[in-house]
Amino acid sequence: MPASNATGRFSDRVENYIRHRPGYPLEALRVLQRECGLAPDHAVADIASGTGIWTRILLENGNTVFGVEPNAEMRQAGERQLTAFSKFTSVAGSVEATSLTDHSVDFITAAQAAHWFDRERARREFMRILKPCGWLVLLWNERLTHSTAFLQDYKQLLLTFGTDYEEVRHERTADAVNEFFDPAPFQERVFEMR
Repeated sequence: MPASNATGRFSDRVENYIRHRPGYPLEALRVLQRECGLAPDHAVADIASGTGIWTRILLENGNTVFGVEPNAEMRQAGERQLTAFSKFTSVAGSVEATSLTDHSVDFITAAQAAHWFDRERARREFMRILKPCGWLVLLWNERLTHSTAFLQDYKQLLLTFGTDYEEVRHERTADAVNEFFDPAPFQERVFEMR
């Protein structure tokens, strides 16, 4: 499967994704509460919600969350993982066509997904569904590949034996994020994973 198929490439990886994908620090949620005013009564569109790792944190905060996921297998896994949350709505949609109504959400989040987006089309869709004065939040988990000998060796293993690692390794850069938000300003926060 070509690496450019960002949607289909996860279909046969769902169980491994559930078992091994890292979560997100609760401090990220605390920053949204403290600095962006995220409250339990806010509606959130979690774009490319996958198996619901970040979605769960929002639901546990009391938010109504629309988990927009284009991959059927990932979306179904998210539905299974989040079945206990009455404020969760699973949406078969994409970043470019969420099917959400105009100005219907207070926050848009995308955890470990924005590097796959067609920035221009995503921005247009986000402006359509986001309420005035709403927030867009992009999250990434970044591996510090040069921080230990193990991680350096692990990266080399992926480069040597991975079928498409170099092609799909999208590292977040300030320039790419700035381009996404331009001309609007953005703020960046970094948290340690424990």
